[in-house]
Amino acid sequence: MPPEKKTALVAAVEILAKRLVSTAELRSKLGAKKLFSPAEIDEAVLAVKRMGALHDDFLAEDVARSYRSRGYGPARIRMALRKRGIPQEIIEQTLNGKDEDEPVNDTGADSSSEDGENAFAVLHRKAAQFRREPDVRKRKAKAVRCLVGRGFTYEDAINAADRWMREEGGGTDEE
Repeated sequence: MPPEKKTALVAAVEILAKRLVSTAELRSKLGAKKLFSPAEIDEAVLAVKRMGALHDDFLAEDVARSYRSRGYGPARIRMALRKRGIPQEIIEQTLNGKDEDEPVNDTGADSSSEDGENAFAVLHRKAAQFRREPDVRKRKAKAVRCLVGRGFTYEDAINAADRWMREEGGGTDEE
């Protein structure tokens, strides 16, 4: 007797049991198996949403928090969320912190200030790398390039580099 055919719902639950995925990723993974019709995939996605196992907004917050903790800026986070198939409105809500129920953050500061603090923290962690450069202007340029490459805005990168040079003694040649 042949084994029973797996349903799209069972396959969706198995995928979600391994890790959080977005709605778009789940649809893609189910479609890639070429075992289920588009209607079956739609039904499975709706069923797991009703179960409370599929939340693009929760996933976006989790991914953004993870990337921020690793020293990445908003542009890099935006790219990662797009790659995961998160809808644009959820990406903007996540990055701008525009949630009516919660304050933007504990201090009440805006997201640009938070990005500036994150950029400064990256420079602080990588201080030894930048101090190897004896020329102060090149040191600052390397710091700015590092931050922009990590997805911070140019403005946040310049401000963080200026602050780092002032506060951490990055502007002196005696290191």
